Amino acid sequence: MLFNENIDVYESLYLKDYANYVFKNKLEDFVSAYFMSIHSFNIPLLQFFSHLSDQQLYATAREGIIKLLTGIESGNAIEDVKENLRHWKENLIPNIPMDAIELKDITLIYAAQKISLQSFLPYYTTDVAVATQVISEIELYYKKVQDMALGMLDLIRNEEYKKRLESEEKYRYLFDNASDLIHIADPDGRILYVNNAWSETLGYEAEELKGKVIFDFIKPGEGERFKKIRNKIVEEKQSSVYVLLTFLKSNGEEVTVEGSISSKHKGDAVEYTTALLHDITTKLKQEKQIQFYVERLADSEKNLRDIIENAPDGVIVIDKENTIILWNPKSEEVFGWKKEEAIGKKLTEIIVPPALRDAHTNGVNRFVITKEARILNRTVEVPALHKSGHQFYISLTVSHSTQNGNDFFIAFLRDISNQKKNEIELENKRHQLEKSNKELEQYAWLTSHDLKEPLRKILTFSDALIKMNGNGLNDHANNYVRKIHSSAGRMKSLIEAVLAYSNVATDHELFVETDLNEILNGVLEDLEITITSRDAIIDFGTLPTIEAIPIQMTQLFQNLISNSIKYTEPGKRPEIKIRCQAKSNGYEMLIKDNGIGFEKTYTDKIFEVFQRLHNRTYEGTGIGLALCKKIAETHQGRIYAESEVGMGSTFIIYLPEKHVPIKSPAA
Repeated sequence: MLFNENIDVYESLYLKDYANYVFKNKLEDFVSAYFMSIHSFNIPLLQFFSHLSDQQLYATAREGIIKLLTGIESGNAIEDVKENLRHWKENLIPNIPMDAIELKDITLIYAAQKISLQSFLPYYTTDVAVATQVISEIELYYKKVQDMALGMLDLIRNEEYKKRLESEEKYRYLFDNASDLIHIADPDGRILYVNNAWSETLGYEAEELKGKVIFDFIKPGEGERFKKIRNKIVEEKQSSVYVLLTFLKSNGEEVTVEGSISSKHKGDAVEYTTALLHDITTKLKQEKQIQFYVERLADSEKNLRDIIENAPDGVIVIDKENTIILWNPKSEEVFGWKKEEAIGKKLTEIIVPPALRDAHTNGVNRFVITKEARILNRTVEVPALHKSGHQFYISLTVSHSTQNGNDFFIAFLRDISNQKKNEIELENKRHQLEKSNKELEQYAWLTSHDLKEPLRKILTFSDALIKMNGNGLNDHANNYVRKIHSSAGRMKSLIEAVLAYSNVATDHELFVETDLNEILNGVLEDLEITITSRDAIIDFGTLPTIEAIPIQMTQLFQNLISNSIKYTEPGKRPEIKIRCQAKSNGYEMLIKDNGIGFEKTYTDKIFEVFQRLHNRTYEGTGIGLALCKKIAETHQGRIYAESEVGMGSTFIIYLPEKHVPIKSPAA
């Protein structure tokens, strides 16, 4: 629900009386003060009123103030706000599109109202108790207004987000047209994708990137360092790692970027890494200039001020007591505090969120005493507090300087709210994709299950016709019946295989201590007739005990052993060797046969659903090895094969000793 529909009509007698006083005695002054405030705040929404004259704008502001004061006096002010917010949601505000209105506009407009309304309190009363009560009730009123505005903004954003999810092209568009440099690479660093910003910034065409690894584009001397950073993602499985490195453009120029690298895992393996990088070449040059002038503050005051005043990023200087001594125009824009409001205040009072204030103060004190620097000269992403009260993320770099023996800290910062929003949207999209995959598996199971009943009838009736020994049917028709029965039988096997594939469970509760020796012995008993009929030799050693789902281990061994027997040339005695050796945190098992083998080019293809490399001389559904792969991945392991035509095949399975539950994104 957007807001509580049962909010009582505003019942404050103090505020009602004060509103009545302002309306009767200070109306024009109130309108003038409010009119000046909204202009001084540089509210973006005012661009939609640029066609109006100052007199028309003033008249519009006066109309709104009268409605506000009479609404407070009558108790209908909150209802008026609700109505305005509904108009916003339903895109009913004349000449202003819904998506053009941002929280900043609403916050600044109501802040101008509140400041202007409070400014006439000294004319109304000199009684401190009454004044305090009125101020408290004004704050309460505008807090309700702000909460409703935030609720409406969340609703609008949620609706817009749902629309974005409807089109995969929009998701691709988000990548392609992002302002940051994005590249995706496989675990070895081979480039899979780059966005437009990456290509345009570095000056490479898509054809020039084919077969290249990302290390080819990094400045000599930084390649090894970058490989170590990627190893933290690929080998140590860290979720995200900060990176600062230098790319070389096609013309040889250097481009410095910073950002993060994250990875996409599938089971125990990394599928690919994604880098989200921001070009900071210009920013670094500007920071170096600013740092140069800050260190010479006493000698170059004018030049320093010029650079700081025009810097594209926020620049704040504090002393060792956390007192702000410099606050540039960009900082005003980012945090909402005017220079004259910020200078002299403690940094922790206005932009550091309450939960981080102690840590910030302790960090400054620790450096002053011990000179131990933990975040100096590093770029970090931290939450910050806006004047309006909302939190958002900034990219922050802090440097240290001394003047006349005094410590100063210079912060260079920029608002990265949009970047964070993009990261969240991408993460939400990934979760949505995972959910869709699970629903698809369930759909496959239900579809296959529903097919079994009509198929059973086909088998039953065709079998009955066959048992009639052709009575009433000519040879031609009897042959058709046998083909129907044979095809239905193959379809039944295929459906059962699909059901088995889609029913591979992953619940942690199903994992128990499982002796693979018992599993293997049980499988060999089940396959006794097949083994005896082919006179197969099964040679196996001792297998370990691991945390696993017993039924899935049975499916794994049964599929691999029966495949090895099935794909041995007719008349040739199948020989299968099963061996096991300990590996890091698990075990590697080898199942080697003397079968017909397959070409190396099909090493990956054989594990895909419905992929069969041989004709119907060898019966099968094309799901057995896909099921083995899914079982291995469910157990956070992996499976692959090595083979040569006519030389047999070896299947290598790695399974961890312990199963580690994977936390859901919501956790």
